[in-house]
Amino acid sequence: MPVAFYLALLAVCADASAMDCPSAPPAIRDIRAQGYYIDAAHSVIDQAALKADREMTKPLDDFTKQVADMSDRYVADKDVAAGECAIRWIDSWARDGALLGEMVHVNNDQSHYLRQWVEGGVGIAYVKTRHLATAEQRERIDAWFKQVSIASLGYWDNPKKSRNNHYYWTGVGITAAAVATGDEELLDKARAIYQKGIGDIRDDGTLPMEMARGKRALHYHNYALAPLVLMAEMARLKGLDWYAYDDHRINLLAERVASGYRDSAWFSAQAGVPQETWKPDGEAGWVEFYRLRAPHPELFDDLHKAGPFYDPRMGGDLTMMARVGMRPAA
Repeated sequence: MPVAFYLALLAVCADASAMDCPSAPPAIRDIRAQGYYIDAAHSVIDQAALKADREMTKPLDDFTKQVADMSDRYVADKDVAAGECAIRWIDSWARDGALLGEMVHVNNDQSHYLRQWVEGGVGIAYVKTRHLATAEQRERIDAWFKQVSIASLGYWDNPKKSRNNHYYWTGVGITAAAVATGDEELLDKARAIYQKGIGDIRDDGTLPMEMARGKRALHYHNYALAPLVLMAEMARLKGLDWYAYDDHRINLLAERVASGYRDSAWFSAQAGVPQETWKPDGEAGWVEFYRLRAPHPELFDDLHKAGPFYDPRMGGDLTMMARVGMRPAA
């Protein structure tokens, strides 16, 4: 093959690859988000404030969704090009230090929360695709996840911060970074967060700080359980059984939430206010994993039937990941 023809062919292939994988959007270093609850129990939403927050966070949410979707195509369909594109996007943000700028305080700490959600969603996408990265990409991305993890953990150095569901959600990103990169120090940090969450579960399967959420107590028990299940599921990729911690105490919370979905009367009585109607969305996707690990999986059938479940902040298509695994079969 003539050298000139060979070089031309390489150029065509490179152009085709670029067309298949568009350039990543500009990295976002500074994060600006705002809270939208207007009552002390954080149960009543100001819809105008919620809309404003969604507009502020759309670029970050869009990036997380695109990366999650590409990683899903790789796992579900063995679409290597999609997986490699996810890596290119993550690498682009790693190069430019995304998420490492100012967390702008508007009316609460929502900007910090958004960083942890993005790290979690993008981190799970990286768990799914890291082995497609070049050595140079891995080195750069691994270092970036370490920096973002340290920044996210630093928020909790303030003892005045309530370590409720937001603390658990921080753990999702830390666990993903640890599992993807093999960072044992981060894994120890993630384990400590997980153990704190499990330690918060009372004998009746409730979480005190989430029970204080008024008409959204059931919603927030589900929301707090989701990151704990994700952390335990990722730990399985390291051969660790976090589900078994403290005599499988997570099962108390899981069964309580599943029971609340079938009938919220118990939560209404405990919270002292009728619960708003809970229509399971992507955040309930924990059930797809947990019903495979539960001692009584039939208790989760009703919630499972509300699927399929999808949430970019939880890594994408949870129903698919539970079915085929977070990493594609060899």
